[in-house]
Amino acid sequence: MLRRKIHTEHQQTSHTSNKASKTFSRKQALGITKKGKDVEEEILEGLVLGTPDEVIKNLDVGKRKTGTEEDVFGLQPPQKREKKPVWEDVDDMVGSVQMTKAKKFEGMKQGEECRIRTEQYTVRLKSKFEKVSSNPNWSKFRADDVGQSGSDDDSDAEELMSKTGNFLTTDRSLPKGFIQIKQCPNANRDSPPQGKLYAVEFHPSAQVILTAGSNQTLSLFQVDGKNNPKIQSVFLDNFPIFSAHFTTDGQQVVLSSKHRSFVYYDMIAGKVINVPKIKGLGETRMKNFVMSPDGRFLVFLGSHGNMHLISAKSKEWIQSLKMNGSVESVSFSRDGETMFSHGDDGEVYIWDLGTRECVHHFIDDGCTKGTCITASPNGQYLACGSYSGVVNIYETKTCQTSRSPKPLKALMNLTTPCTDAIFNPSSEILAMSSNFTEKAVKLAHLPSMTVFSNYPERQDHELRLPRSMDFSPNGGYFTVGTNKGSALLYRMKHYGNY
Repeated sequence: MLRRKIHTEHQQTSHTSNKASKTFSRKQALGITKKGKDVEEEILEGLVLGTPDEVIKNLDVGKRKTGTEEDVFGLQPPQKREKKPVWEDVDDMVGSVQMTKAKKFEGMKQGEECRIRTEQYTVRLKSKFEKVSSNPNWSKFRADDVGQSGSDDDSDAEELMSKTGNFLTTDRSLPKGFIQIKQCPNANRDSPPQGKLYAVEFHPSAQVILTAGSNQTLSLFQVDGKNNPKIQSVFLDNFPIFSAHFTTDGQQVVLSSKHRSFVYYDMIAGKVINVPKIKGLGETRMKNFVMSPDGRFLVFLGSHGNMHLISAKSKEWIQSLKMNGSVESVSFSRDGETMFSHGDDGEVYIWDLGTRECVHHFIDDGCTKGTCITASPNGQYLACGSYSGVVNIYETKTCQTSRSPKPLKALMNLTTPCTDAIFNPSSEILAMSSNFTEKAVKLAHLPSMTVFSNYPERQDHELRLPRSMDFSPNGGYFTVGTNKGSALLYRMKHYGNY
């Protein structure tokens, strides 16, 4: 009766009935025979919950579907499956490709920035190494060695004549008002100061500076900003040096004195060579001269407004130019094709060195006696100093066309005659000085035409009467020669190492 009743209730679910019958058959096969109520309970459990084998099988299936046993028992909700799109949108595909490219570009950009930082760090290390490297061995250079290829001396000579370049510099323009400047040990600290330093000048390519003056000695020093060791000294008997300049190729130093002749020192051969008196000039002494930037001419300042052009290569006289009054100072354009001269008549003369003729002259505004003149390396400015101490700054193009140009600015920071003026290589600084008063050195900022307020410092007691000034080729150093024989050296932090 019980079997017939169960079969009637579950005839719509034949699969479940089959399971129950199979379960009962297995029990009979195993020899398990129970009667009455116990048999009925087991049959009901098999129908509702399933047999023990089926429960274990369901657990395994649950694990494969969810990956965790907790999901089977409902301890946490099952994870949702990611639905795949029914179709592919072209715009979505393009956006995905662009995102992938952007990620690749970002990775390449980070790699490039890392490479640039590595290269900058390498350059800084190289610069540090060059600053502490050994001194140039000038005394070993020989003229015949320079002509031999593959020799050690030849490589040293080539290195000497090579450019210093590859120093780190900033791309920012120089700010006005306050200049970052640091005083270094004197450039000639290895040589006791004696007499006045009439000449200090940096080598055009090597990290070397020369000093010369009334002690009749030409000295060469290596510039490193810390020790500045001496390279060589040359004593010239009965020859107090009033002017000294490197030639443009850096192989010679030309020196002048109170005599009618002048000399030059060949640094490759290690010899001092005398240039005899030039006949027909009528000069009693060849005291002051200027070197043209293209290396073609030495221009000696003579008497009665005469300017004598001497070949820098052969040391022979070429021609003399004459202006009204007396000539006090000359300067050149960067290409060496134009020369400016200033004198005691208060006028500035412009000369074409190709034709060797005066092409224009103009009146220096408010000047009664000119004392110095200098042109900026970029050709934009022309600075004219006067006996009153006023320094007028002009636009060069205006000066070449107008007879009475108006200065862009009249600097009145010097109260005594301006005896020297020079621009730095970037044309951002104008240094002007007077040898009539102690500490009379000013640095002007261009194009603001204002003077830096923090130079010179009050505690700079070595800065006495300035006799000469110069900037290094990259503007990293500034030097002032004094009447006490000191070559003061300053580090211009805005610019490169040399």
